[in-house]
Amino acid sequence: MNKHSIFFKITLFFTVMIITTHIIIFLGYNLTKQQQIDIYVSKYMKTLHRVTKKIMDKNRPPFGDEFREEGEDKHFFFRPPPPPPHEKPSLDESLMNQELKVYDLEISNISYEKIKKIGTYIASDDEWEMYEYEKFRYFYMNDKFRKVLLKDNTRNTENTEYIVYLTILLNIVFITFYIFLIRKLQPLRKLKNDIVKFSKGTLEIDTSCLGKDEISEVSNEFDKAIKEIKLLQNSRDLFLRNIMHELKTPITKGLLISNMMDDSKFKTSLKKAFFRLEYLLSEFARIEEFTSKNIKIEKKEFRIIDILDHSLDILLCDIDAIDLEVVDNIIVKVDYELFALALKNLLDNAMKYGETKPKVVIEDNTIYIKNKGSKLLKPIIEYNKPFNKEYENSNGGLGLGLYIVHHILIAHDLKLEYKHTESQNIFIIKFS
Repeated sequence: MNKHSIFFKITLFFTVMIITTHIIIFLGYNLTKQQQIDIYVSKYMKTLHRVTKKIMDKNRPPFGDEFREEGEDKHFFFRPPPPPPHEKPSLDESLMNQELKVYDLEISNISYEKIKKIGTYIASDDEWEMYEYEKFRYFYMNDKFRKVLLKDNTRNTENTEYIVYLTILLNIVFITFYIFLIRKLQPLRKLKNDIVKFSKGTLEIDTSCLGKDEISEVSNEFDKAIKEIKLLQNSRDLFLRNIMHELKTPITKGLLISNMMDDSKFKTSLKKAFFRLEYLLSEFARIEEFTSKNIKIEKKEFRIIDILDHSLDILLCDIDAIDLEVVDNIIVKVDYELFALALKNLLDNAMKYGETKPKVVIEDNTIYIKNKGSKLLKPIIEYNKPFNKEYENSNGGLGLGLYIVHHILIAHDLKLEYKHTESQNIFIIKFS
């Protein structure tokens, strides 16, 4: 998945959201759990203190100078002082359980050693420890006054289960929404792929969508536009094929008749006119191939000198028509006919518009086509357009030469460069 695609970004967003949610739940749970432990410890210690004090107060005899009046007599009662602090008070277990029952607590029937072994440790401090066993909490108090293990009879409804359920629920919500969003955006991916095919000239695509959202509407409108373009192109192709076929027939007949005529100035002019018409038709055929992107490339390895020789054959010229300098006899991987056509157009322009015969230099994986003449009036990119007015005259054609060269080189992933030095126009084709 491309890291710049919207699907990657959505996936990354939901992944971060799920991880962040888990972290927040984990931290919140741990903070809540510690607060709960503090609350329980405070509860157990206060309860122990309260129960112990209550039992001690009930069992303590009167002491000091206290009097009780009964009729006329006054009796003196003496209450012994409380035991020293270092002595542990003796408390009856049954009395403790009676008082603890009010708080849903009791003294554990399981020994501390056993609960420590089989229970789940929760927390501890210097004077207490807390364990869990069979969903019940056990609190062990060990200070200088007492050693007692309490059992909390309130079944421990551990929030862990709720946390797990909440986490699972949130995961389901995020994943469901993610799947829903991806499914909703799936037509967008298909539309993007179809647009890429369309940009390469493929019209045999179907972007129609059954949905009623905005993406579906765009897909359906684009599908309508493709069908309209396809219809127009079919009409255009039919028109071009018919008109070119209809024109070729009279031209062929005219050339045949002109060849049967006696030699004369009229015959020469007539043949030139028919050759001119035939040339224009071939140029139109080439421009139609490039504009409709019906051109097919079959690349193979050839010597550049052989391709150049074929270009001269197309021009009906021999090698003496150019000044050739071969420094490196390079081998290139190109379409033989198309690349020969590109070189033919460059040589043709050099011959027509140059003051001397063109010079071709082959060296260092580069072809240089030079001709002496004035510098081009506009940047080379302007001459890559069809029907250039500077070339549109009776001798030079329709100004399609460089346009065809430009598209042939593009089809080969090459580029035509131009520079003017020492009164020479230099066209350069570099091979990587």
